[in-house]
Amino acid sequence: MTIQPPGPSDPPTIGRYRVLGTLDSAAGFRSVLATGPDDSLVVVRQALPELLDEPEFRIRMRHSAIAAMRVSGSANTTVIDVDADADTPWVASAFVPGVRLEAAVAEHGPLPVPAVRALAAALASALRTVHAAGLVHRRIRADTVLLARHSGRLGEVGITPAAGPATATAMGTPDFLSPEQSLGFELTAASDVFSLGSVLAFAASGVAPFAAPSVPYTLFNIAQREPDLSRVPEPLFEMLAACLRKDPAARPTPGQILDYLGAQPSGPPPWPAPVLDDIGRQQHEISALLAALPPITAPEPAPARPFPVIIAEYGRVGVESGRRAVEFVRRRWSAASPKARSGLAGGLAAVLVALVGVTYFATREQSEPGPVTGLTLAQLRQVDACPWLSSALGDSVPVAPTPLAADTWELSPSPSWGCTASSNRYAFYLHLGQEDEYLTPNKKVVEGVPVIDGSEASCTRAIASPGAEHESGVVIVLRNPSGVKECEGIDYIAANLARSLTTAPQAEGRESSLALLEPCALLDRDAVAEKIGALPPEPTIADAHKCQWDARVRVSLELVSTSTSTKGKDLEIVTVDGIQMYLDKGGSKAICTRAFLMPDAGEETIEVSVHGADGFRDEYCAIASSLLRQAVGNLPER
Repeated sequence: MTIQPPGPSDPPTIGRYRVLGTLDSAAGFRSVLATGPDDSLVVVRQALPELLDEPEFRIRMRHSAIAAMRVSGSANTTVIDVDADADTPWVASAFVPGVRLEAAVAEHGPLPVPAVRALAAALASALRTVHAAGLVHRRIRADTVLLARHSGRLGEVGITPAAGPATATAMGTPDFLSPEQSLGFELTAASDVFSLGSVLAFAASGVAPFAAPSVPYTLFNIAQREPDLSRVPEPLFEMLAACLRKDPAARPTPGQILDYLGAQPSGPPPWPAPVLDDIGRQQHEISALLAALPPITAPEPAPARPFPVIIAEYGRVGVESGRRAVEFVRRRWSAASPKARSGLAGGLAAVLVALVGVTYFATREQSEPGPVTGLTLAQLRQVDACPWLSSALGDSVPVAPTPLAADTWELSPSPSWGCTASSNRYAFYLHLGQEDEYLTPNKKVVEGVPVIDGSEASCTRAIASPGAEHESGVVIVLRNPSGVKECEGIDYIAANLARSLTTAPQAEGRESSLALLEPCALLDRDAVAEKIGALPPEPTIADAHKCQWDARVRVSLELVSTSTSTKGKDLEIVTVDGIQMYLDKGGSKAICTRAFLMPDAGEETIEVSVHGADGFRDEYCAIASSLLRQAVGNLPER
């Protein structure tokens, strides 16, 4: 990875990051090495101009970056920031010194078998984490795989939601695409395993297994021909041939690849000496760039404004009048007899008090609160959703093709203390404190309140919470009858809610309800980290009633007014340390949920779920039971 000093036309900063130099560009992106506000090193990838011609690119870039933030682990690249609305959109991720696999093989030849096995283990572990988060990576290539000093690492660019057709244009070389990608079919996690096999075959032999003189020929080979593994060493042949099967269902999972590889030797990976030398040279380059970076100097504080200037700005007339009055009284005082002076003293005191008052109000700090443009999560937990939604319906809701009168709507509370209004096959869903991060931040301002919306076809609106909680807030969704696409009704409801933020009805009788609790306060961060590994600085998704952490698996704790986990036939109740838990014995093999039904609180429930990979359900259930026991123990006294 070559690092070039910034050129004269390069900006000194991108967002909140100071530019150190430019890196080798990835397909579709210009890569920049930068430092963050905490002096950490980051890679900022700026989209190239040709990508911006695609109408939905900014939306896809934002969604992909946010999805990547859900993925952690020592072999995955951590995404930390994104700005898809900048003139040149960018995404920032943690920087790790290393050499791209593509460059390492081109300069030093194929990797030896032990190094390929170590790389396979690292990338399979990374993919298992990606797939456990419900994602498909889609862009596993020799130029997105990094050989770092302590591990192989998988780049994040290209991660998109799991399942769905491969509609995105493949950027970069096609040599490592899967058959499903080359034919435009639905993608699953198995597509990544095929690409992994191609990358490892390249690492072991120096040649991609489907490489051909032209792109169409390469795509034909991927879809129709068997891979050329003639140069792959025999100890690796069986594993790579299994990964490169045409049938997605016949390919191994990342977990099965790790089982096949077995325990890896301790210590750093066995990269060839020239690769380690390249990594060392890169670290020296970075040290030199950091040393040459000019220090940040604090801005000079603005000089204090002279008192006459403040008078001129805030109280010229009043202060000047007071000064003349004091001068008049002073002259009268000098000429007055002792008896007359006693009367003048009261007038002088009154003038001085008035002058001091004018000066105070002219020079005091302006501390009046700003306008309310959103409700905090704590405020939203106290709102009574159905009465609020009912008032937002007004007299009539302008849905297509005919407005629906307010008395035709039937309202019902939702499990997460929201509300649903339905009428004539239309339905509004009001969520209080739900994440809004997947919405495109187009904003319409209603009486000073920004209302966020999605694409033109999306009947979803949001009013973000203020400050650090801005990724969640009031979210309103309109479900239209089949064939109706207009969204007039959702804008009408969103505007009415925006106008009534300060008068939203408060729920009564919730003094001891789960609805008012901060869910993350029920889990001890260190205890969660002990169960699932190192945690990010904050929960992955801010939600009024949900706390979620992502590490080697995902743990979520949710507080609900009613739960399906405490109902149904396929349930079992066990007692753990005196706490009754509901066990759902069915469901996915990759998810385990444990639930606690609050006594004397209707159907209010605490749910703890652990999401991971298939085959580990018993382990996940043990984690869920332990954390649920902790959460119940942390409940405040009622």
